[in-house]
Amino acid sequence: MKNNDQLLAPARLKLKYLKTFARRVSAKTSHLEKADKDKKLIARLKAELACISFKFRAVFDRSHSYYIILDRDMNILDFNRASLQFIKRLFGKKMVTGNNILDFIHPSSAKMVTENCYRALAGEKFTIERKVAYQDSEFTWWSYEFSPALSLKGNITGLVFNANDITKRKVYEEKIRSQQKKLEDIAAIQSHEVRGPVCTIMGLMSLIKSENYADEKEYLMLLEITTNMLDKNIRDIVALANEE
Repeated sequence: MKNNDQLLAPARLKLKYLKTFARRVSAKTSHLEKADKDKKLIARLKAELACISFKFRAVFDRSHSYYIILDRDMNILDFNRASLQFIKRLFGKKMVTGNNILDFIHPSSAKMVTENCYRALAGEKFTIERKVAYQDSEFTWWSYEFSPALSLKGNITGLVFNANDITKRKVYEEKIRSQQKKLEDIAAIQSHEVRGPVCTIMGLMSLIKSENYADEKEYLMLLEITTNMLDKNIRDIVALANEE
């Protein structure tokens, strides 16, 4: 008769096989679960990225400023709707990503844009203001901002170009300067041309008073001349204050 070990040997072998199989299935299941988790993570990250991209595009396109993003070779990576419409209206061209920005710049501005793009690609952020006339239109004032675009590691991968029409601001500033100049002119007239006749009148009145208000024709004639001078200066001040 077979002893117990001999009888149990096939069962033990089968159990060993089943354990090995179970470990393989467990490892496979674990791998599939990890892959499934990775897929879910990737799907969630894609959804979040799409949401961020949507929000960015909504703000980007709603802005009245003109934004264009360039790579290190000054090729267009992205732009907002305002820039697209402005270039289309100005040059009759449709901006396309991948094209060079100089394809959409007036030749007279090409050197300025190129030099300032190189400054931004060197790491400098700056703003310049220029008075320009596009396509024989009236002169307008523009503010151009150039700033480097950085990767997550801090490397300069391109630049961001931002333009704004600042004509209204410049007109307002010029109006303020004109008003300031007007105030300075009024102050000068008041200080010199008004104060002088007033002093003369005060002196004449002092003489008349000292002579007990006697009718001295010479004093009265001088008083008349001085009064007319003072009246003219006052009218000049009023006219200056009413100038547009």
